[in-house]
Amino acid sequence: MFRKVENKKIPDYDPEIIAWQRKDGKDLDAQLIFLFPKEGDNIKKKKYFAVKDYEKALFYNKGVLVDVLGGGIYELGKDARIKGTEIVWIDTSIVEFPWGVPKNNGIPCKDGLTVGLHGDLKLKVSDVKAFYNKLVAGKGEWTTLDLKNWIKSLLHTSLRDIFKNYEVKQILLEDRERVLNLVISKVTEEFLKFGLELETFNLLGIKYPDELRSIIEQDVTKTKLISKIGKESVNGLIEQKKNIENRINELKEKLQEEQNKLLDAKINQEYYEKKKEQIEDFIKEYQEELKKISEKISRI
Repeated sequence: MFRKVENKKIPDYDPEIIAWQRKDGKDLDAQLIFLFPKEGDNIKKKKYFAVKDYEKALFYNKGVLVDVLGGGIYELGKDARIKGTEIVWIDTSIVEFPWGVPKNNGIPCKDGLTVGLHGDLKLKVSDVKAFYNKLVAGKGEWTTLDLKNWIKSLLHTSLRDIFKNYEVKQILLEDRERVLNLVISKVTEEFLKFGLELETFNLLGIKYPDELRSIIEQDVTKTKLISKIGKESVNGLIEQKKNIENRINELKEKLQEEQNKLLDAKINQEYYEKKKEQIEDFIKEYQEELKKISEKISRI
């Protein structure tokens, strides 16, 4: 039905070549798919179709998927230049989104309180067949905004599933990294079901109710960042100091791991800088609490 043609260049416009002519940029109204033929198109007048390196194409014959095609120019056979042939182009380049859940419509936690979150992510279509069948579901158009709205809905569901098992103080303090890793794991798994590959996922901030600050300050745990300790024993303070020191060392090791990944080209510089900033923020908070505890021990 078609064959790949070598050493043929794609001109800016050729009436015999079907190609996705798109506008520059990644605006929210930018299309992620392109279909041919549409109303008014005549495939009988076309001899070739082109797929760019950052695209994949699904070739259908009378509703049946014939093949998934990568970059190149393809010559249409006579048996393909008929009614019933359909070609779907899908953009497989990386898409970047900021994401957020406002505090006033936030994620409920185990203690009944809600939090807001924000961050950013990068992803790309890795399985065009799954993406088109399960997510686009045969629609004639699918924009960046459609994808963003779907991601927002998926994130909200995924966050609810995880956060319902943790109190806010756990998410903010002792289990923060664990919760973030759970979120990344779940989101990655869900994306793969729809043919999407998560490149990076960053949680840049958590907003919690103002009244929660006093609850956190009154909560006494061995790894908390903010404490209001009354008449603790010296042994208790020493134990808490030891736990925080261990946590700082773990974070420093984590930072070293990220540096090694960067040197081994397993992550890019941008991803490393964001992870570094997050880890260093955690270390700074722990060091501030460690200083407070050390001062209390010295006064006893």
